Amino acid sequence: MKKILFIFMCIVLLGACSREDEGKDRRLVAAEQMIKAITEGNKQKIENIYVEGAVPSPNDMLKMKKEWGIETLSYDDFQLEEASIHVFHANYEDEKTGEKKALAMRVIEDPEKGGVRIDFVGLVEGSEASSQ
Repeated sequence: MKKILFIFMCIVLLGACSREDEGKDRRLVAAEQMIKAITEGNKQKIENIYVEGAVPSPNDMLKMKKEWGIETLSYDDFQLEEASIHVFHANYEDEKTGEKKALAMRVIEDPEKGGVRIDFVGLVEGSEASSQ
């Protein structure tokens, strides 16, 4: 009986781990899509994965590309990493200063849309970005 219970518990744990990995994969895909949309300057794609009314707005993000030092960068110039369960950093080197920076994106579950969405994009500078 103990063996059956042990096997059942292992199956339950493996199932939970699988669901966690699927969630991480969906969050990572959303972060990748956001970086692609920002670097391409595609406001429509940004709006498709960004929470409506979130700050900065899609228009503001596109205006801040120069300030962030990503105006001429492409998606391939970024390295994505999971900073926490709901935050991804898109690490890059500022094209003007050579300084290491990162765009932080907070990814949330959106039950209304049946998936994940991003509700914040902002710049990470200094020691937080250079530790990447």
